Amino acid sequence: MRSKNRMKKYFKLGLLALIIFSTLSSASPQGEESLFRPEMVNSPLVQKMFSFIEKNREKIIEEWIYLTEIPAPSGHEEKRAEYLKKQFEATGLEEVVIDTSGNVIGIWKGTGKGKKIIMSAHLDTVFQGVWEIKVKREGNLLKAPGIGDDTASLANLLWSIRALKQVGFKPDNTYYFIGSVGEEIGFVGIEAFLDSAEEKFDLVIALDGDLGKVHYGALGFGGGRITFRGPGAHTMQSRSVPNPNLAVAKAIERISGVQLPSKPPEKWTIINVGMIGGGKVRNAVSEESYFTVDLRSTNQEELEKAQTKIRKICQDVAAEVGVELEMNLNERSKAYQIPGAKDSFLVRTVFDILKFLEVKEIEVDPLGSTEANVGIEKGILSVNLGRTYGRYKHALSEEAEIDGLFLAMKQILLLIYCLK
Repeated sequence: MRSKNRMKKYFKLGLLALIIFSTLSSASPQGEESLFRPEMVNSPLVQKMFSFIEKNREKIIEEWIYLTEIPAPSGHEEKRAEYLKKQFEATGLEEVVIDTSGNVIGIWKGTGKGKKIIMSAHLDTVFQGVWEIKVKREGNLLKAPGIGDDTASLANLLWSIRALKQVGFKPDNTYYFIGSVGEEIGFVGIEAFLDSAEEKFDLVIALDGDLGKVHYGALGFGGGRITFRGPGAHTMQSRSVPNPNLAVAKAIERISGVQLPSKPPEKWTIINVGMIGGGKVRNAVSEESYFTVDLRSTNQEELEKAQTKIRKICQDVAAEVGVELEMNLNERSKAYQIPGAKDSFLVRTVFDILKFLEVKEIEVDPLGSTEANVGIEKGILSVNLGRTYGRYKHALSEEAEIDGLFLAMKQILLLIYCLK
């Protein structure tokens, strides 16, 4: 009897284990296989490429500095574009042009029936009105506005092409190398290129962002300015006068209480109140008060839900307080995700390369805000590759690490070697 009970117990445990194993197996996607193998790094071709960039270390740094000192605020990228065009031509790329949008395009045609791949770095910086730039070199750091974002990627792009050409690399794929305009004002250049292209592209690789940060999804952006208006009054006559400042306070408090999804990452959403203002003197009721909201999400439906909630809150508050309401909320870019992108061969290959290179703080997520977003929006498997380590992006005090640039260049070379 005891033996039979024991057998039943083992049978139940075994059945439970089988159910658990089956559930875990079905919940964990198999994904695609990484193209990277550590032994690839020992190939003569890869070793020659690495040797080439190390041998030209000072030349690379000098050109990086030179590029940074060419001012290129969004809408004024012409001088950088002309320089990049000349360098593309000197490397032997084909059909080098500056298109009608201002993008610099050079093509490296593959030898086989490979993929059509875009690799882009943006020419523009955020620094409007800054026409004199001088780079400071302090040890392993370069300091100047735009030194990292995204001039470091332009240097990476140029010298990766030179290294590949120098060692006689023969790609199967056809590569479209692009120095794009207007990235900082809404991906203007790359979007114009893809909208007008007759070719069907298989991959988009944006050289942008911090080294180790890999984004396979497109973050959606929304928000704007919300303004409340009232009649105003002196403090002594203010007891029953509708106060726009009160409306701002109530609205912000309620918006801060909106429940937002944080998991899974494909539905991650966040709201920030970045600016606030109102009134002209302390002894009067404000006639006009405002605040701004910045809204970001990896999911378009959640982005729209959050925007709708903000509108409803502000409408309710305006009615309660008795003030007029003006809302200038907009959707600056949509959120897009490609199913299976996280476990695609591209993302897994990039991750394995970064891990092999011992890049610190590797992060793989759908929180993309680079030119890869445009590819993702169009259904093209896309990812970004970081340019180097740095600090103070979009500030005049921006810094970038020299050693990180060479690590980033190696990731580019290894990825192209893997893709062929």
